[in-house]
Amino acid sequence: MKSQLDKLKAIIANLKTVTEQEETFIGKRAFDQIAALTTQKESLLAEFDEIARELDASELSEQLVAELDAIRQKAEENAAILKATAQGVREARARLKKIREAEFNTGAYSADGAALRNPNASTIAAKA
Repeated sequence: MKSQLDKLKAIIANLKTVTEQEETFIGKRAFDQIAALTTQKESLLAEFDEIARELDASELSEQLVAELDAIRQKAEENAAILKATAQGVREARARLKKIREAEFNTGAYSADGAALRNPNASTIAAKA
């Protein structure tokens, strides 16, 4: 049977792998694959917490603590990148919405002041 310390080492190795995969998927903009990794990471962290609670702090080597700290730092970097990406997407959507609204509200007027609108003005169609 594995010792609790060996289990922690295995969890840390798995967390490192998952965090590296997450970084790779962020670089490839494969955001759909990151969700599954997040679930896996949360499961590993819950397992880690459960085992760590049973151990005395003196049982954790400096190397394990350093490895875990490096993983935490990488996870925080990944989270910051994901947060910035999400913010960029929200801002781009808002900007596109404003552009569409401006296109809709911009028009030509007849001599009597009636708006002359082209109902398909904001539609983009590709020609074969």
